Amino acid sequence: MILLPTLLALGAAANFGVMVHLQKRGLMLQDPLIGAFILVASMAASLWLISPWFIEWHWFTTRSALIFCLAGFFMPAAAQLCQILAVSKVGPALSSAIGAFVPFFAVIPAVTFLGEPFGFQLMAGMTIMTVGLVLAAFKGKGIVRSWPIWALLVPLFASLMRGTGMPIVKVGMNDLPSPLFATLVMATTSTVVLALVITLMGRPKELVFIKKGAGWFAAGGAINAFATVLLNTAMKLGGVSLAAPLAATAPLWALMFGYFIFKNETLTRRHLLVALMVVLGSVLIVTR
Repeated sequence: MILLPTLLALGAAANFGVMVHLQKRGLMLQDPLIGAFILVASMAASLWLISPWFIEWHWFTTRSALIFCLAGFFMPAAAQLCQILAVSKVGPALSSAIGAFVPFFAVIPAVTFLGEPFGFQLMAGMTIMTVGLVLAAFKGKGIVRSWPIWALLVPLFASLMRGTGMPIVKVGMNDLPSPLFATLVMATTSTVVLALVITLMGRPKELVFIKKGAGWFAAGGAINAFATVLLNTAMKLGGVSLAAPLAATAPLWALMFGYFIFKNETLTRRHLLVALMVVLGSVLIVTR
């Protein structure tokens, strides 16, 4: 039944949208790299707390565990590191706009290697959604470029990491269909990777003496864990080609939450156009 994975993917997007606002609050008080570590560590800790009731310990010795571990290198670890670098290089607006291409990086390998269905309606829906999300990333003031053109590769690589991780997770779940276990292994792997990066950068003390703002990232990590479990469940039930584009609507959810709840966003006619494009694209994807 396509309704359930659709709702799960949209639920994941909504939670990712909430997480964006928590990250913004945390970044006012905390270094981005340390904040990213706190977020993934909280994500892993949240899942470990409930793991005794949902997983079998022998799963850690399976082939799927290795696949989920590989996926953890891609997302959130590598994707988060690249995203931090992207924001510092080209700014948040352009980074967010290029992030709208994640579904293409996810769906293409899913179609090529996993045999998921692909057609004109799916491509049209993804394209309409992507254009809408790119429009949502800008505030109509244009971009003043003070960076080399090659810097665009950084946010593009972040999108590639996020997109590539999804079909890898799907491969693992074909043999071991536990979205929660998949998320647990991914989050744990990412925590170790980011801890190693921070240590190699000569900043291990910052992992012990954490400054203010940690609470926002910790809360964001718990929400991210829930959102990723929803996303992985949507992929399990409906495939990557359904879940990835719908989960990519997170910026639109973030905009709506910013306007109605956090009171830090304004809505314009352009945002209405964005919403219509995203809804139209979503309908094309779901009804294909």
